[in-house]
Amino acid sequence: MESEAPVRSLRAERGGGSAGPCWEPPGAGPVVVAAATNAAFEEDPPPYSPPDPKSAHLLYPPFPAQQGPVLHPPGPFPPQGLPPRTSHEGAPSTAGPSAAGHRQPLPKDYLVESVLVTVFCCFLTGLVALIYSHETRAALSRGDMAQAYAASRKAQSLVLFSLLFGLFASTSWVIYVLVALYL
Repeated sequence: MESEAPVRSLRAERGGGSAGPCWEPPGAGPVVVAAATNAAFEEDPPPYSPPDPKSAHLLYPPFPAQQGPVLHPPGPFPPQGLPPRTSHEGAPSTAGPSAAGHRQPLPKDYLVESVLVTVFCCFLTGLVALIYSHETRAALSRGDMAQAYAASRKAQSLVLFSLLFGLFASTSWVIYVLVALYL
């Protein structure tokens, strides 16, 4: 009878019930199920507490302070394919233009022009030019010169388009009014 108790409890877990017949493979005896427990996870976990703000500097070190945008010369430096300059003694020469001498001027943001064409010429394209001029300033502040030049060119072309469209619309309106009044 003792060996009957584990089989009956297993039958009850499987859904067969303890009283009904259950098919068992021939030669199978009582099934013993063993489970390992971990004492560390038997009780509820501790409540979450956020990290102490005073110890945040230990987790996240501060970024190094930058004085302005980081400007890098375009392309690889020194140029590939050219041998380094040497003096007549055979040592590399330090004379000549430095990397700072090859600085390109910063791109113009066209912010004032964008505001003027937005107000006086064409609101829609002037507004888009205003967005690109703001993007130029943002790219300059983070040191992304390629994005700043691209946004500056787009802002310039939109300002020019807005100006020409506004001049065309104004001229057309003046011609229409003159023709309507005097004919």
